[in-house]
Amino acid sequence: MVLVIILVGIVFSMGSVMLGKVFSSYSAKQDIADADWQAKVALERIARELRAVRTPTAADLDVASTAQVRFIDTDGNGVCFYRNAGANRIMRSADGPATACGTTSPQILADNATALAFSYWTSDGAATAVTASVYYITVDMTVVEGVYSSSFRTNVRPRNF
Repeated sequence: MVLVIILVGIVFSMGSVMLGKVFSSYSAKQDIADADWQAKVALERIARELRAVRTPTAADLDVASTAQVRFIDTDGNGVCFYRNAGANRIMRSADGPATACGTTSPQILADNATALAFSYWTSDGAATAVTASVYYITVDMTVVEGVYSSSFRTNVRPRNF
C-alpha cells in the first residue's frame, strides 16, 4: 500500500510538471500571436498611408525626426505616426508637417510598442535627411507582449516619389 502511494505521488508530480509546461507554452504562444498581430496591423496601416505621401517636398513630408513621420497625403490630409512613450502605443493623428503630432484626432494603432523609428533613404540606398532626395522610408517597430519581444521592419516607397 505504501509503495502504491509513493508511485502515485511520483506519477502525479511528473504529470503536474508536464501540465505546467503545457500551460506556459500555451501562454507564450498567445503572447507571440498577440505581439505579431499588433505589429502587423500597425505596420500595414503605416505602410499603406506612407505610399500616399503627396510629394517629396518639405511642405508635404517632414523627415526631421526619426521618432515620428508627418506628411500630407494625396487627398490633402495631414497624417502623423508616432509612439506615445507613456502608454507604449503606436499612434496616428491627423497632423501634418505644420502641426505637432497627437493634437488632432489621435488613434491607437498598436499597444505594447517599446520602440518606433523611421529612416529615410535615397534611391541608391544612402541615408538622407533631405526631403527632396527621399526615395524609401523604413519603419522599425519593437513590440513586447508578456515575456515575448520582437522587432518588425518594413520598407515603403511612396507612389509619388
